[in-house]
Amino acid sequence: MASDNVEKAMGLLRGLSSGDRELATQHVSPDGFVQHDPMIADGVDGVDGLREQAGRSTDQLEIVRVLEDGPFVVAHGQQDAGDEQRVFFAVFRFENGFIVEHWRFSTPLSPSNRSGHTQTDGPTEPDRGQDTDSVKAFVRDYYETVHIGRRHDRIGDYMANDLQIRHEPGVRDGIAAFRQDLVMLTRARIIDDIVLLLGQGDLVFIAARGTHEGEPCAYLDLYRVKAGKLVEHWGFPQAIPPHERSENGNGML
Repeated sequence: MASDNVEKAMGLLRGLSSGDRELATQHVSPDGFVQHDPMIADGVDGVDGLREQAGRSTDQLEIVRVLEDGPFVVAHGQQDAGDEQRVFFAVFRFENGFIVEHWRFSTPLSPSNRSGHTQTDGPTEPDRGQDTDSVKAFVRDYYETVHIGRRHDRIGDYMANDLQIRHEPGVRDGIAAFRQDLVMLTRARIIDDIVLLLGQGDLVFIAARGTHEGEPCAYLDLYRVKAGKLVEHWGFPQAIPPHERSENGNGML
């Protein structure tokens, strides 16, 4: 059963998709709402403005999986955006029952990858039988070691045999394919630090800050852990627009 905060966050997303002002704004804090999506201004007025631009059918929105970590809710799904379908992560922070902060990241929807996976398929519910804090600590160690520290020789410490289900466009499953792709990726990217690390059960979401070919970039990753090893990954990078192009000035991360 979904918690109150999950229901409120999903209500905002559904309200934006359907154009329902009350649903979109009823749980947004009237005393201050910090927006990190560069397309949206701060406050209830910013949410209302985006709602007016959105479509009018809830069929446009598919929320695939949700995880909750303390005052945070993370949603992963896909949605029509005009003539384009996009995959998204949306993050909400709550205080006193109201949404007070929001991050949103998205990328175009792509065809199934070389192993037949889409950007959103796979398990939809967190395994609440796993210890969240231990799983989060494990994923943090992996990310800081392999991606920030660039210790690619340590990949085997975090993955089991060749079991690695991957949902990024164009890739194949398996550790060997991941190692090969990582060599190419790190020629253009630098990841500096983790900004958000949120988890529930076996699922952990990371939003990290870095650069791609020297330009500011956000790196969004969702991991699934089983028996103490990474077994599945969803994610994408997103360019961070210049400060002057943001509607709110708070920064994407």
